[in-house]
Amino acid sequence: MWKSLSHRIDLLRERIGYGFALFRNSLSGYSPFRDWKLWVFLTVLSLAGYLLCSRVAVAVSPSLSHRIFILDRSGRAPRTGDYVLFTFSSPLYENGRRHKAIKEVVCLAGERLTVDCKRRLFYCDGRYLAMAKFVSLKEKALPLFVYNGMIPKGFLFVTGAHRDSFDSRYWGFLEEKSIEAIARPVL
Repeated sequence: MWKSLSHRIDLLRERIGYGFALFRNSLSGYSPFRDWKLWVFLTVLSLAGYLLCSRVAVAVSPSLSHRIFILDRSGRAPRTGDYVLFTFSSPLYENGRRHKAIKEVVCLAGERLTVDCKRRLFYCDGRYLAMAKFVSLKEKALPLFVYNGMIPKGFLFVTGAHRDSFDSRYWGFLEEKSIEAIARPVL
């Protein structure tokens, strides 16, 4: 029994050694740097992937009517109707964990924000913006951001398109300096 087992082990070692020798011989004389077209293609593909990933955002939240955005990181000031990408955290949302969000700018610094507290309605320079809900989808009470007056310099009021969007109606103004990019909708 031992003789046959040791014999089998020896045969296995020979086969593995022979297979490895074939593999090694098939690669002899091959240099990956010799195929320059492949390297150029892989370099261009990697660069395109890097640039695409840093300039495109995909939103899966139902609070937006668009899903794919091209990011403009030029630093220009946002205008009414622009979508903005920013990092956000609130103890009322996902236990205060920081995450990126995209919302629409609906009222700028210098414009008058009015809140009808009784009906929870928001207006910008007399133009209706949105209504705040009393409870979240998880049946938790939602706070109401109350402010009547001109929006201070360096701040914006942002909302999502969906009535369940967690936005400025509940947590207040967004600082302009926290904006990472202006997001232009594609789809």
